[in-house]
Amino acid sequence: MEKFLIQNEFGEAQELVGEEIVVPEFEELQFILHAWLYDKHGGWAVTERSSGKRITSGPQGTEHTAQDQLERQLKLHGKDALMRVLGKGRLSS
Repeated sequence: MEKFLIQNEFGEAQELVGEEIVVPEFEELQFILHAWLYDKHGGWAVTERSSGKRITSGPQGTEHTAQDQLERQLKLHGKDALMRVLGKGRLSS
């Protein structure tokens, strides 16, 4: 596990402990798999680092599906739509 400091979608500093996921054709973006409350229970989320926006999530115990779920979402909506949603926020360190 690694620590990532991001600026979340509300502009607040936030530390995420997780691991980076690299997606083919989206290598210029950093996606972080980390713990997150899912439906008021334990779970996981994948957050895009520069925007702090959550892209996908799931219940605890399904973390092994995170990469596939993320790739399905990205392919379904496409890079142009993702970039419009992410905007041009400040890059988190």
